[in-house]
Amino acid sequence: MKKILFIFALICAFTINASAQEKKSEPLTTQQAAKKDAVELGNLVHLDNAKVEVFFRLFETKYTILEDKNLSAERKTELERVMDAKIRATLTEKQMSILESNKEVFERLKR
Repeated sequence: MKKILFIFALICAFTINASAQEKKSEPLTTQQAAKKDAVELGNLVHLDNAKVEVFFRLFETKYTILEDKNLSAERKTELERVMDAKIRATLTEKQMSILESNKEVFERLKR
């Protein structure tokens, strides 16, 4: 009886562990990734909700384009240039300097 309970407990433990690992490895959806980026940018440069929503739509479009498996390197470079231009056009000079000081975030938002 003890052996049966022990085996049952092991099976349950492995099942729970395997399902927990599967949940962690799920990639973010386009909307989740866009929302994460928009909120992070909003918190970094102190944007109001309307501008966060504008950036959410921009980043959502970016991630939708990047989902294309046939996207060429030239197209990715052009997308990065466009993202840079749109971010610069939307933010104030002070907000842009805050963003540029955090190079890691700025590069990730453009790419």
